[in-house]
Amino acid sequence: MSAAGARRVRVALPLLVCVLYAVLQSASGDRWTLFPDSYRYARAAEQYLGASRAEAHRTALAAFCVSRARKEAHEARLRPTVVTSERALEAEADRSCVRRWADAEDITTADPRYQAIFSARPGYPLLAVPFVGVLGVLDGLRLLGLLTAAGGSLLVFGLLRRGAGLSPAAALTGQVAFLVTPLGWWSAQALGEGLFTVCVLGVLWGGLALLRGRAGPGAVAGVALAYAVAAVTRYSSALVFAAFMAAAVTGTLCFSRRRRHRGAGVLAGLSALTAVLVGVAMRILSLPSSQTTLQDTFTRHFTAPAVPDPWSRLFGLAARFWQDWFAQQAAMPYFLALTAVAAWTLTRHGDGLGPLATATALTGAFVLTNHPLPQEADRLGVLMWMPVILGVPVLVERHGARLGTRDGSRLVARSGARQQAPDPEPRPAD
Repeated sequence: MSAAGARRVRVALPLLVCVLYAVLQSASGDRWTLFPDSYRYARAAEQYLGASRAEAHRTALAAFCVSRARKEAHEARLRPTVVTSERALEAEADRSCVRRWADAEDITTADPRYQAIFSARPGYPLLAVPFVGVLGVLDGLRLLGLLTAAGGSLLVFGLLRRGAGLSPAAALTGQVAFLVTPLGWWSAQALGEGLFTVCVLGVLWGGLALLRGRAGPGAVAGVALAYAVAAVTRYSSALVFAAFMAAAVTGTLCFSRRRRHRGAGVLAGLSALTAVLVGVAMRILSLPSSQTTLQDTFTRHFTAPAVPDPWSRLFGLAARFWQDWFAQQAAMPYFLALTAVAAWTLTRHGDGLGPLATATALTGAFVLTNHPLPQEADRLGVLMWMPVILGVPVLVERHGARLGTRDGSRLVARSGARQQAPDPEPRPAD
C-alpha cells in the first residue's frame, strides 16, 4: 500500500469506529430513554426556542412519557407472566405518565431551590436547541447524544495520537475504550455529562501540550474555551476539576525539574484562575452552592424539612458509601484492576498524562463523595474512568509491538538501531 493510501486508512479508521458505534447504538432500540433531568433540559431548550413555560412543559413531558413508556413496555414483555401486547402496554404507560404530570409544573418538584439548580446550567440545553428545533425532543437529543459520544471518542484519539504522540493502534485502543466504558455510555445520554466530558478532554489535550512545553496560543485558547464551556454546563464540577488540575500541575512543578517551564506555569495559573472565577461568579450570581444540593439530597428534593447540619450527615453517609463501594468493587474487581494497571503505566511512561489523569479521576471521586447515592454512582463518578482510557493505550504502545511480533525480528531490528544510536541524555523522572 502506498504512503498516501496508508494515510487515508489511518484517517478513516477513527471515523469507522464512530460509524460502527452509531450502528450498535441504533440497534439498542428502546434501551435509550430520557431521564428526569433530560426532561428539564428539553424543557429549557424548548423555552430557548420561544415556547412558553407551559408549552415547553407539555412538549418535554410528552417526549419523556413516550420514552419511559417504551422502556417499561419492553421490560414488561420479558416477564413470563405478561401476555398483553407490547404496544398496548406502551400506550397505557404513556397515558398514565401524562395524566400524572400534565397539570404539574415539574415531574419532580416545582420548588424554586430545585429549579435553580438546573436553570444555572444553560450549557447543555443551549447546545440541544438546534437539534430539538429541527428533529424534536426525542430524535434531537438522541442524535446529540450520539454525536457527543462520537466526538468525545475522537478527542480521545486526537489527544493520544497528536497530543501524546502514540501510534494509531494505541490511539484507537483509547477511542474504543472510551466508547465501551461508562464514559461513552453516559456521553450518549440526554444529560450534561457528555458535554462536560468533552470539555474535560479539551482541557486535557491543551493541558498536555502546555505540560510538554508547547505553550502556543492555540493550546492556551483551547484550555480556556474548554473551561468556559464546562463552567456553563456544570459550574460546580468545573470548579472542582480546575482546582484539582491546578494542584496536580503545581505538584508537578515542585517535584519535576523537567516540567519547570512556562507552559506548565501557564496551565497551573489558568486552572487556578478558572477555579477562582467560578467561585466568585457563584457568589455574585447567587448560584446554588453545595449547601443547597446537600439539602436537596437529604430532604428528597425539598419535600421534607431542612436538616440542621447537612455536612455532618454527608460525612457519615459518604463513609458508609465508600465502604460499600469498595466491597462491591472487590467482588468484581475489573475496574480496580484496570485502574491499578493504568496508574502504574501512566506513572512510568505517561510523560505528562499522569497528573492530568489523576486530577480528572479525583474530580469524579470528589463529586461522588458530595453525592454518595448508590443509584447515581455510575454517572456521578464517571470521570474516575479517565486513567483507564489514557493508561491502557500507553500500555499498548509500550508492549504492543512485543506482543504482536511472532519471530522477534522487529525487536531485534529496533535493538540494533538503539545500539548504533548514541545514548540519549538521561532525563529526571517526573
